[in-house]
Amino acid sequence: MKHLVRFVALGAVGLLGACSTSNYDVAGISAMKPGGDAFTQALHKRYVERANFEVGEVDWDSVDFFIDRARMAAAGTASQPQKPAERSLDKDKAGEIEAGHLKLVAALGTPAPKEAPDACARAQTWLEHWMEQQEEGHQADHIAQARDGFMKAMPDCVAKAKPKIVKTFIIYFDFDKNVLTPASEKVIADASMAQKEISPLNVYVTGHTDTAGTNMYNDKLAASRADVVSKALNAKGVAAKVLDVKAAGEMKPAVATGDNKAEAKNRRVEIYFEK
Repeated sequence: MKHLVRFVALGAVGLLGACSTSNYDVAGISAMKPGGDAFTQALHKRYVERANFEVGEVDWDSVDFFIDRARMAAAGTASQPQKPAERSLDKDKAGEIEAGHLKLVAALGTPAPKEAPDACARAQTWLEHWMEQQEEGHQADHIAQARDGFMKAMPDCVAKAKPKIVKTFIIYFDFDKNVLTPASEKVIADASMAQKEISPLNVYVTGHTDTAGTNMYNDKLAASRADVVSKALNAKGVAAKVLDVKAAGEMKPAVATGDNKAEAKNRRVEIYFEK
């Protein structure tokens, strides 16, 4: 009789599982071609992974949670990370999760999702899985797995650091001229040697003038000086292509003067190496 009762109970569980599986089309959502950017596409993939995990646990509420978010991502919309307050977490367990949530939200507000889409998607889905497992609270290994997944992904969910100026060169010009002097040629040679040592990511060239003459004339003169220096740099192998050549004219003097004043230190081209 006990065997019969057990058989009936197991059969009921099996029928319930079959019914539940048919209502949660994880395979269908997984097969969808996700839209949106690289971050939403990564979210789609990672939410499907979490949903499949919960299918294995026969936890249909959690399957529903993750598959809804996967569906949203497939439609090209990135869901906001679930707030810890939306889960019933023990106070002694909530602190670390809340700190992780704040850190993730801050990262998602930077270019990180565009520059590291999969890392940010893993961080978001693992954090939500961690909250879900912590709320259940009865499988320590699953809690640890989700926490570790978040902790490993989060350091990579960062925007790339902006390059910094690591070297500056200044070339001076005679009054109303855009011709390189012997001293200027030496600066170009020094820049070439430094380029080989530093291997800069970016090279910027900006032309300047003093305030003698009109603004329009000085803009053209600054541009021609920057062009001369740019070509000289390229001839020496400093950057296959100078990334940014600008003309500031008389607007950014090295030495402040009044209008229509000749000043040797303002007649210059500045070269910046960034790395």
